[in-house]
Amino acid sequence: MKYIIHSSAGHHNQDSGAIGVNGRKEADETKIFRDLVNKELRRMGKEVEQDDDNETLGQYLGRINPTDKDVVIEPHFNAFNGKARGVEVLIADNANERSKAMAKELVDGYARIMGIPNRGVKTESQSARGKLALMRKKGAVALPEICFMDNAKDMAAYDSNKVNLACFTANVIAKYDLN
Repeated sequence: MKYIIHSSAGHHNQDSGAIGVNGRKEADETKIFRDLVNKELRRMGKEVEQDDDNETLGQYLGRINPTDKDVVIEPHFNAFNGKARGVEVLIADNANERSKAMAKELVDGYARIMGIPNRGVKTESQSARGKLALMRKKGAVALPEICFMDNAKDMAAYDSNKVNLACFTANVIAKYDLN
């Protein structure tokens, strides 16, 4: 099977990621969001390859082999001090134009849909991690940090708009898929 969209939750059953409001785990939230997006993509007739919830990110990245025409996306949630707010989307330091355009469309749309601050598109070197393995993959590649999961206002905005965000995300992904 030829996959055109590679979708990962970024965290797995052994890696909870950040802990947010009311003890919510980033891994749980990213899996829910990934599944909503992928359901919509499949409804649109797109072929999706996703990570397995027991698979580490390294295992997933070692398994996928996207082409320049594909889309690679990995939603996450930020966390800091409970006061920081907003959405940002990370791209590679040497991102191609499709990645930049897709990231800009995602960050602007998420901010508009949720009514939260737009923190913009940032390169991986501007992130807390510095380098992100996902960014070495071909295609239009983006890592949305949907909102700050340790901020109650951000999470309320996300919860109220989760399905709309997933549909929006699927439509943006479909737009940047060149297959």
